[in-house]
Amino acid sequence: MAVFSVLSKLGAGTAAFGRQFFSKERNALVQAVRRMGGGHGERVMEISPTRYQYTKFKDDLHFYFSIGIIPLGLIILYSNIFIGQGTLEDIPEGYTPRHWEYYRHPITRFFVKNFMEDPQIQYEKAMHLVWEEGEKKDWSLKVDKANALMAERDDYLAWYYIPSDQGRHFRYARKEIDDLLERKGYH
Repeated sequence: MAVFSVLSKLGAGTAAFGRQFFSKERNALVQAVRRMGGGHGERVMEISPTRYQYTKFKDDLHFYFSIGIIPLGLIILYSNIFIGQGTLEDIPEGYTPRHWEYYRHPITRFFVKNFMEDPQIQYEKAMHLVWEEGEKKDWSLKVDKANALMAERDDYLAWYYIPSDQGRHFRYARKEIDDLLERKGYH
């Protein structure tokens, strides 16, 4: 039984091979594929490093750049067409202009108003730092003068006082010495 199944498979394969070999259409198709594919031997897949991250980065950069540029372009276009540049006019009596009102372009005014500090406040901060540095210098001059006077007059080594709780130990020791001397008869 096994012999007949092997022979039947062989016969079917031979018949298919014969049909394929003698078929002009099939033979022309095989030759066309070989011509298009080159038929230069084995087909080998070249292994190359991936460009996925580079392509993904370029796509993301283009996407976020477009998301940012389109709205900003529309805002700039709107502000230049409909709002326009600021004009110089007389200040009404009793009105004090704010610091951002001195700028000409509306986008500059927006940024100065919302993201920058008032120049008057910056000036006051700078003057406070100058005052603090002056106070530090005066203090260091006083300390230097005190150290010089202590050295000149042979005063204490330190001109400051550190409170200490060591006095009770000295008082206790002095009392013990006095008791000892009294018992020995020196007092």
